[in-house]
Amino acid sequence: MDRLKELREQAAMLSLYNTRDKLEELIHQAEQEEISYTSFIENIFSGEIKHRHDKALVKRIKEAGFPYPKYLKDFDLTFCKSISTKQFRQLSELTWIDGIYNLIFSGPPGVGKTHLAIGLGYKACEEGYKVSYTTMQSLVQCLRTEEIDRRSRAKMNRIRKSNLLLIDEVGYLPVNQTEGNLFFQLISELQEQTSIIITTNKGFEEWTEFLGDPALATAILDRLSYRCDRIKISGKSYRLENRKSFLSEGGITDEV
Repeated sequence: MDRLKELREQAAMLSLYNTRDKLEELIHQAEQEEISYTSFIENIFSGEIKHRHDKALVKRIKEAGFPYPKYLKDFDLTFCKSISTKQFRQLSELTWIDGIYNLIFSGPPGVGKTHLAIGLGYKACEEGYKVSYTTMQSLVQCLRTEEIDRRSRAKMNRIRKSNLLLIDEVGYLPVNQTEGNLFFQLISELQEQTSIIITTNKGFEEWTEFLGDPALATAILDRLSYRCDRIKISGKSYRLENRKSFLSEGGITDEV
């Protein structure tokens, strides 16, 4: 048997997949640089650690269920005047996850609430936290069908094991009493266990409107607000301000 082929098979048996795939490259580097045996082993181990770290990160991001990638480095602080550079840096450090603090980003559509939430979620994945993303509508659907639908049950299991839960678009659609009660039960269950980010277009005084029950709204907000920072993001819609068109004149005219 070819010696390299045998070494690759042995590396695979030991789950050293990075070594298996880069064996010739590692050997060539060692020969060219005349590195010591110790350095050669170190290169193998460090390569395996990085490979497993990168693979775990890809898995965490996939399991989080983000609708699209958004990164903190792309968040435009010059456009969003509601968050100072110091606050943004504090949020980026993620110490609030360890302290099990919640964040509520409120404001009109297009001001960067979802971008900031997903950006923090991506950063959390990079730092090794388990993250779950969901819209409020999707969450309610999973809560209603958890007992009868395997995919809903799997998603709720991931949510309950997460260090950080992102709930997007809270308040955009009303929920009925049953859905509101299920939401309350989840928030109560996650209290002191999981950090939650909520994006919403509703002020606290408007939660009764979409939940349809003043007592329930008060109970949910009481639990969310216990350890929480609320950031009200105002301003013009970033999407409208940066609207793009494929037509050369920037829009449709009446000319024939």
